Amino acid sequence: MDLSQFKQKFIDEANTLLVNLDNALLELEKDPSSKQYIDESFRVMHTIKGASGMYGFEKVVEVTHELESLYDIVRENKLEAPQTLIEVTFEAADHIRALLVDEEFANLENIQRHGALRTNIEVIKLKLNFPKNKSELTQHDRPDTKNTTSTATWNILFYPSDELIRRAVNIAYTFQDLFQLGEYKINNKPFHSNEQQYWSIFLVTDKHYDEIEGALMFIMDYCKITKIADFNIFDPSGFENRDKKVYETTTFPVEPSANQEYTINNADQTIEHPLEFQKGKNPEETSHLLSAADVSECNANVRQNLISSSEVSTQVFSKQKTSHINVDSSKLDRLMYLVSELVTSKSELLISLQKQNLEKANETAEKIEKLSKYFSENAMSIRLVSLHEMLNRFKRLIRDLSKQLGKSVNFVTHGEDTELDKNIIDNLAEPIMHIIRNCIDHGIETPESRIKSGKPEQGAIGLTAYISGNYVFICISDDGTGIDIDKVKQKAIDKGILKPTDNPTNKEIYDLIFLPGFSTAQSLTSVSGRGVGMDIVKKRITDLRGEVMVSSDWGIGTTFTLKIQQSLSIIDTLLFTVDDSYFTIPISEIEVCLQLSNKMINERRNTSTIEFNSNLIPFVDLRYLFKMSTSTSEMTKAIIIKNENKELALLTDRIIGEHQAVLKPLGKSLQGQMYITSASQLGDGNIAFMIDTNSLLKQNSY
Repeated sequence: MDLSQFKQKFIDEANTLLVNLDNALLELEKDPSSKQYIDESFRVMHTIKGASGMYGFEKVVEVTHELESLYDIVRENKLEAPQTLIEVTFEAADHIRALLVDEEFANLENIQRHGALRTNIEVIKLKLNFPKNKSELTQHDRPDTKNTTSTATWNILFYPSDELIRRAVNIAYTFQDLFQLGEYKINNKPFHSNEQQYWSIFLVTDKHYDEIEGALMFIMDYCKITKIADFNIFDPSGFENRDKKVYETTTFPVEPSANQEYTINNADQTIEHPLEFQKGKNPEETSHLLSAADVSECNANVRQNLISSSEVSTQVFSKQKTSHINVDSSKLDRLMYLVSELVTSKSELLISLQKQNLEKANETAEKIEKLSKYFSENAMSIRLVSLHEMLNRFKRLIRDLSKQLGKSVNFVTHGEDTELDKNIIDNLAEPIMHIIRNCIDHGIETPESRIKSGKPEQGAIGLTAYISGNYVFICISDDGTGIDIDKVKQKAIDKGILKPTDNPTNKEIYDLIFLPGFSTAQSLTSVSGRGVGMDIVKKRITDLRGEVMVSSDWGIGTTFTLKIQQSLSIIDTLLFTVDDSYFTIPISEIEVCLQLSNKMINERRNTSTIEFNSNLIPFVDLRYLFKMSTSTSEMTKAIIIKNENKELALLTDRIIGEHQAVLKPLGKSLQGQMYITSASQLGDGNIAFMIDTNSLLKQNSY
């Protein structure tokens, strides 16, 4: 069977699992005793391990197997997760991401990191009193298996779940592999415990635990394996030597105490485990001792990996784009329903036309028109992806950078359920990442500086997302120092960008930070100082036909606002004409439509205002704006639009009515138009242009 076709799907799912792991570890740092997140960390490692070997990622199997065993000890012995284990797991998550890209394990940096990671894991094994033999299991469900060729009896508790059905796991094949390992007996009826249904299976085999686990690879999350005897319990003769057999072969590691510590023996400079290495220190017992130099090197590796983890996670993060979208089955069900309705309607239309029944044909045509609207809405919803997953990845980035720079940062999000086109999501990740890095490094102060200035010790970075018309707005703000206008201006003068006599506006000064090579950092660090990053933000957002706006208050904070046009959108609009050209604006932004006399409009051109609801609001004559010929009509149509409590009147010639527009990006020849964002093709072949109401409101608001 060719598994290569499924490999990319596995990689995508593994990356999603690693994001879940990052979030679980972030919560585990806050509460190291949380059973929920300890179990989640174990489950992720176990799931990735199970599928990695199938697709040839043997190095991923090595890492996940070791960490899975460590988390199993933590959860079985009800211990708190040590901070060192959490740190190493973060390191491992980044390493696994790199290994998923480096399938051949040929990258020298990955090879070196792999060795350092394994060393760090060995140190934590000592801390957790890990069994000396790798093949040994945890104290409750992984009994000693030194005599791997002897027959033993195992009990497998299987508790099925609906998730297995959704994952399309063939349980029959799974148990067929299990039963080939030896003699088996299945309990005829399931039993219940804590409202969970279990099936009990007894397996008599001379195979090792790992082979049993391998057979149950795809359902291990729903199984509990326990070795219950070192003989065949279904053979009466086996009970004769039961007591002796159990005594000789079954040993368990001593449960670590809460105050367990390592001690360094100055004489031989080795680290001793207090429970296992005080008993004569025979060669077997000391075979896995690490020297003080080894441990010192391990600690240095941990520190170095912490420093570089933000770079590793940043590099991997910026590459994480998937070619598929997870779609809610209800959306697909609705799509199939619409297809069936369309096929039926087409038949009705053809029959009515053959019979020349125009009334029936018109009814069917109206039905097809409604179906087309539902089709467009359904198709767009399938392409939409929530910001939630992308924002989850930023939590890990912020955690790493904060630790690296010695700062404390709280990340707050609003509107993370906002759904955007997948292409936009993929292209927004890198610029948002650079802005967040900039906020942490340049904006947020150290805890000491914040306390001195009367601020909370912990800084805050907020991200808010919302959609307005055909635009996506994403605001990233921090409560740090803000932008020092005088410092930026002086830097620009030193670089020859500005002259000492120039008097730029605040906006022009803020725009300078997006120039390539422009940086106000005092020193070069691994995070900033090279003048790259913000110029990438500008380029990426410009490529998306968007813009970046900056506002800042010295000593209070800075806000970056990204305004991006959706790449493809289907929205309800109002269609109208100016001269012989067609235009549209979103229905959601329209307050009312009026008819005004041209005489009154001409009398008020000096102020460019009209009276509306007892207030004066500005108007824009689209004929003047787009330099069209003067109207000879006595009356003008006015469309009153409102957005963010700002009102504006657009003067037009003729209002046609509601139009569901399929908006597409402008070509290169029209990208320079200031007040046009996109275009839509009409049924008769004409083109209708979408007006940028946000720009008009900004230019003409009082």
